[in-house]
Amino acid sequence: MKRRVPQILGLYLAAGWGVLEFIDWLVEQYSLSPDLAELALLAWAIMIPTVLILAYFHGASGDQEWTRIEKVAIPANLLVALIVIGVLAPSAITGGGPAESGGAAYEPTRLAVLYFEDDSELQELGHLASTFTGALIDELSQVSVLDVVPRASVKPYRGARVTLDSLARALQIGTLVDGTVSGSKEHLDISVTLIDPATQSTLTNFTLSGPVEEWQYLRDDLAKEVAIRLRERLGPEVRLRERQARTESAQALTLLQQAERLKNEAEDLEQSGDTVGAMTAYAKADTLLAEAESLDPRWIEPVVARGEFALRVSRMLVDLPGSFSVSELLTALYHAERAVDLEPDDPSALELRGRIRLSMSEQYTLADPTELRELAERDLRGAVAADPFRARAWSDLAELHRLGGRFEEAKREAERALEADPFLGNASTVLFKLYEVSLELKEIDEADHWCDEGHRRFAEVSDFYACSLFLMALSAGPPPDVERAWALLDTFAVKTPAPIREQYAAIGEAWVAAVLARAGEADSARSVAQRVLARSTGDLKPWIEYTVANVMLLLGDRDEALSLLGSFLEAVPVRKAYVASDWMFEDLWDDPRFKALVAVEE
Repeated sequence: MKRRVPQILGLYLAAGWGVLEFIDWLVEQYSLSPDLAELALLAWAIMIPTVLILAYFHGASGDQEWTRIEKVAIPANLLVALIVIGVLAPSAITGGGPAESGGAAYEPTRLAVLYFEDDSELQELGHLASTFTGALIDELSQVSVLDVVPRASVKPYRGARVTLDSLARALQIGTLVDGTVSGSKEHLDISVTLIDPATQSTLTNFTLSGPVEEWQYLRDDLAKEVAIRLRERLGPEVRLRERQARTESAQALTLLQQAERLKNEAEDLEQSGDTVGAMTAYAKADTLLAEAESLDPRWIEPVVARGEFALRVSRMLVDLPGSFSVSELLTALYHAERAVDLEPDDPSALELRGRIRLSMSEQYTLADPTELRELAERDLRGAVAADPFRARAWSDLAELHRLGGRFEEAKREAERALEADPFLGNASTVLFKLYEVSLELKEIDEADHWCDEGHRRFAEVSDFYACSLFLMALSAGPPPDVERAWALLDTFAVKTPAPIREQYAAIGEAWVAAVLARAGEADSARSVAQRVLARSTGDLKPWIEYTVANVMLLLGDRDEALSLLGSFLEAVPVRKAYVASDWMFEDLWDDPRFKALVAVEE
């Protein structure tokens, strides 16, 4: 009896291949779920044993009775196929649907960048669309907390008509980046959309434009802008999921979120000058956090938040840069200690206590600043050891070492802060810290770069107007522009929170006096400086004296500069180490009188 197993199996494989190709076409043509094609392939493979059995026993000519093997094996094989198809078919046909309909919701940090489409009228920008896609995938892949789908996995979907939920299931993504390139051979428009495929909602979208000959710059700008917006957008979502995993009380989580909304309201009220309203909002937030604590006594986040809010209030209650209310600082420290008691190795608790101790070291009436800074450094290093992505802790370390005159170390830590901020929650603080430490190292171009970058991204933050003005006030700074200096002062003052606006504006006016001195307008410089000194009183006066000392040095009056520095250091002795290495006064470094002023008593 001649058996025709190879022929029958070959016929089955060929016919199956044709059916699978047809199903692939249906999926692409009608935007069906890619899982449908995978299901067909699985069913086709599962039925191969049945084909082989039939080919072997019934492949010869003539009728034959079914053998015992056939009676058992074939029904078993068919049953397995039916079970698999029955389980997988519903989701394959529907594509799973959005998350609210029962579909899978993947981590938002798992994302894919679809190949950008050439949307130009003549379809002549396809090569640039591919270039932009590749650059964006490369840029996002550098962010360690993002899980970016490789190009090879995305490429099969290039130009395919696939539903968002099907794509999310196929690639297991929680965020999708889509885009188009349009325009002409002379001008480009690049449009980008960030999408949550689970809900099929747009997270954000924007467009970059420019001449074609500058496509390299557009490519780099696109990659950076998408990375920034994506990281900023994903941060709150990731933090929410982390919080949900750390508490069993949904009500406690809700109270924490309500407290954070009150904190945002308080910051807006503070900016507008309503200090009383801001204090009231913080008090209400603290009450909510205390209630959250009672609902979940082992959850550390409400305790840390109470400490952070108290630290914020300690700054609100004073009018001077770098100053804090001692009573509120001690309240903040109390909460920080409680948080460390709850979880001794928790990075958020250690970071908070380190920041508070650093702040206390500036209040020289409290305790030995050297000891406080040593304790602060121990806490902050513990925080970054436990969690290398604590950007704020790295930034605080940079500030600690900047104040101690360890500028090279401070710069390395500021750079680590920038690298360690995956969702850019502290970007404004970190960029300003990079400006400060670059300035301390007399890297003027670098400092100017970070100041400009901060202004570009945070146009409402007063610090990035102040830094532009201050750079012009320095002997090694950019060329002085008196008109621009006055304009920067006006904008800086307007954007500074109302309660401290007058004090900061006075310091800014002293910087303008330095710009006048550099511009050769000595009489105007001296007049402005004396006017600012005359109206400064109380705790503000030393800081004005420090700033005007620079003006006097620029005017060649060393004696007056030393006198003003002496008054400043008598009022703020914790700044001696910093002033000793401040290159703004490097012309005085060899002067015995300067050395005596900055000498620290053993």
